[in-house]
Amino acid sequence: MDKYQQIREVGTNGDNYDLSTEDLIEQFQYWDAQYGIELSDIEFDTVTVTFSDLPEDLTKLAVEIYEFCPDVIDQHFGCMADAIAVAEEFNQPLSVEIQVLLKDIDLTDEDYGFELLKRSLSIHKAITLWWD
Repeated sequence: MDKYQQIREVGTNGDNYDLSTEDLIEQFQYWDAQYGIELSDIEFDTVTVTFSDLPEDLTKLAVEIYEFCPDVIDQHFGCMADAIAVAEEFNQPLSVEIQVLLKDIDLTDEDYGFELLKRSLSIHKAITLWWD
């Protein structure tokens, strides 16, 4: 079975961003050729991409990821300051993983979500994408 067969079977798409199943596969094929990838956690609007070989400078890849799936920043990394405020309000400690991710990140910088995306890629070599 080719690595994109499950995406076809599930019909994974980003319809709300005008991205068909085949559009997603085309992007994944491009990343596979550039970096080598594995796909997992495949659902109708979600997929996790694990990269085998990341470039030293993650800026270009992070821009590509954001353009392909804006929710990664708009609904996740770019909302981290709000999530931290809520945790603090309820006296909930931040996990060690979140503390490592946030180390030396300026949450007042308007691009902090982009920086968190790059750091997360560097640490995990993977990103979960979703289109809802």
